[in-house]
This record gives sequence, structure tokens and C-alpha cells, in this order.
Amino acid sequence: MKSSVFKKENILKKIIMVSTNNTCRSFIAESILRQYLLDANQKNVEVISRGLVVLFPEPVHVKAADMVIKTCGIESLDFRSAQLTQEEVEESDLILTMTEEQKDKILEEYHGYKEIATLNEYARVEGAIIDPYGMEDDDYERCFEQIARLVKKIWQERLGGNEMIGIGSDHGGYALKQAVIKHLEEKGYAVKDYGCYSEESCDYPVYAKAVANAVKDGEVKQGILICGTGIGISIAANKVNGVRAAVVSEPVSARLTKEHNNANIIAFGARIVGSEMAKAIVDAWLDAKYIGSGRHERRVNMIEEEAAKYNK
Repeated sequence: MKSSVFKKENILKKIIMVSTNNTCRSFIAESILRQYLLDANQKNVEVISRGLVVLFPEPVHVKAADMVIKTCGIESLDFRSAQLTQEEVEESDLILTMTEEQKDKILEEYHGYKEIATLNEYARVEGAIIDPYGMEDDDYERCFEQIARLVKKIWQERLGGNEMIGIGSDHGGYALKQAVIKHLEEKGYAVKDYGCYSEESCDYPVYAKAVANAVKDGEVKQGILICGTGIGISIAANKVNGVRAAVVSEPVSARLTKEHNNANIIAFGARIVGSEMAKAIVDAWLDAKYIGSGRHERRVNMIEEEAAKYNK
């Protein structure tokens, strides 16, 4: 069964990243996954990192700290390495090591784990993470990039990150967007807000592009956009290759645009629909499934083929 941090039967609650000394690689992996969880507003998942040979607490390597601060937007770090304990192993749902040797050591010296794999194994990527200890700054950067790619793949493909819903609005849709986010989170959906973040005047193409690119790149599964009417923001989103954004104003068209058009973004207007109608629209669209056969599949394919001509 697929593990997840979202609405799945097999929900992960505690994940441990493990390396030898817990001063570089496991700390990087923990920090990146923490940021994904923070963006998805997943507060019930604990992610920690530990070492297999930690004689006394040490700060993280300065180069690893610098990269995490820069990438994750953390202002400062108060981190000290810690030894993996038997109690933590038994409490964990998933243990991810940086190397095969580390995994083997846990298998030999600990018991009671539920699932254990190397980061590469869990990401289904061949190879191993380099150990930059004692090497040049470029090697630390290469190690960071390698871990970042693996954690991103794990987040999207193994932990359900690509099932998130992206949402964006301009200032005119801000208040309605907040109501929709609250509604979705109460129903158990993970939502990533791409802005705007206040009612200060702004330009809707910025947020249309952010959500549309997130859908195109697989950061989120589908998107919701809100402006005054839903028209301008949907036009902007449809400029991104692979996006099928539909303007809707009631639940029936929302359902049909998923079933018939495989719309991966819906847009509506805060001047057109109220909060209760917006919630009904979103529910109908999310509950619907693309039919994906016959005339509907043929027509969606025709749209994509035509769009590809202009996006080479």
C-alpha cells in the first residue's frame, strides 16, 4: 500500500533521516522534507534526523547549514547532532538512510522498525549519495543538490505531495481564497497557497503563472484560481503549456469540465460567486473524475496537440 502524509489508509506520522554523524546529509534531508510539509500545512508529521555514531552533540557543518538557510528560508539554526535510539526506531513509521551501510547497521543493531530504506531506494533511483566530508565546497553543493532531487521525488511520488491542491488569487479574490482554503483543509486536503497574501492591489497574471507552473511541473495535482470574475486569471493560466483552466460559476459546469475536458485548474470570480457557492463548486470539481475515453479523450488530445505547436 502506498504510504502518505495525506488522506491515505497508511499514514506516516514519524520519519527519521539517518546518516553516520548527523552533521550534514541527514540534516539536509530532514530540512528539505520539513519545508515541503510546512508548505503543505501538514503539522501532524514529525521529521527528525539522527546519527549512528554520535559521541557528543555537534553543530551541523557550516556549508550544509548555509545551503539549508538559503534554500529553506531559515534565518538561523539551533541544531545539534543526536544519536539514534531504540525507542525512536520503534516509534518511527519510516527510516531513510543515506547509504546501504547505514541501513545494514540499523538492521543489525536495532529492532522494531516498520520500514527502512536508503534515500535512493525509496526514491526508486539507482546510485548512492556522496559523502562530502573533507572535500571541497563544490562537493557539498553537489551532495545537497543530489539529496534535494531525491527528497523532492519522494515527496511527490511516495508521500503524496503531487496530490496537493495549489491555489492563488489577486487582491480581489483574496478573501474568498481564504474561505476556500479553510474549507479544503477542514475536509483533509493539503493546500499550497501561491499568493497573493493580502488585499493590497496586485496583478493576477503573477499568481496565475505560479499556480499554472506548479500544475505543469507536478508540484501540485491541480489548481484553483480566483480573481474578480475568474476570466482574466484563467486566460493568464492557459498561456502555460499543459494547463487546461476553465472558468466556472456553479457546480454542474465544474463537474463537467473535469469529466469532459480534464480541466486541471478551475477559476471563478469573487464578484460572481459567494463563499458557499465557491465551496460547492470546488467540491463538485474535486469529486469528479475525467472520463478519459471516446470523444472526450479525442478532443482533449486535439487541444494538447494544437497547443504543442505554439510551445516548442
